[in-house]
Amino acid sequence: MSPPLTPSADEARRLLADELSKPIYLDARNWLMEQLRKLLDWLQGSSDPTVSTSPLSGGQGLWIGFGTAAVLVVVIWALMGPLRAERRRSRELFDEEELSAADLRAKASALAANGEWGQAIVEHFRAMIRSLSERVIIEEFAGMTADEASTLAAVRLPSLAEQLAQAARDFDAVAYGDQPGTAEQYQQLVDLDAEVAAATPVLPQRESQAAVSVEVGQ
Repeated sequence: MSPPLTPSADEARRLLADELSKPIYLDARNWLMEQLRKLLDWLQGSSDPTVSTSPLSGGQGLWIGFGTAAVLVVVIWALMGPLRAERRRSRELFDEEELSAADLRAKASALAANGEWGQAIVEHFRAMIRSLSERVIIEEFAGMTADEASTLAAVRLPSLAEQLAQAARDFDAVAYGDQPGTAEQYQQLVDLDAEVAAATPVLPQRESQAAVSVEVGQ
């Protein structure tokens, strides 16, 4: 029997994201709060006649309840915080390789020429977002996801909001959802990238107000 294979970093992140998406993790906070409620009921004396009441006084039960609640809050924070952080990291848009938009487009084009549609979609979406960053239309930040990038871009390019959201969904589907991607999806992304490059972004609200003030002053 061959030894078990060690998954790659990307595969490990995908497997972890799949595991953390299960209801047992998503409902962990609700489960803990339910246990806290049951404990408090017991400490204060349950109204259920089948359950024996606590011998503690009301004041003692209250203080123990507060202490237990504090412990559970710490447990929830300790468990759910890292889980959320890991799930977020598993959906990051950019990897550690810092390439320009032009380099990413060239990489995507080469992948598409070989029929590797899924990875071509990933690289071309990255190219589009990197281009927006280079044009100072949006600002990249550590851990940014495709959905966050498309949302930021839609604020400045509202006429393309729907297409940007769909492109982000396509990215996630092929990058993290094991979808193969298609030539049609790739071409739609290429066309959207061209529209984004040609579009005039809406000024941020503060800059727009400043421009109006200058015109009025003149």
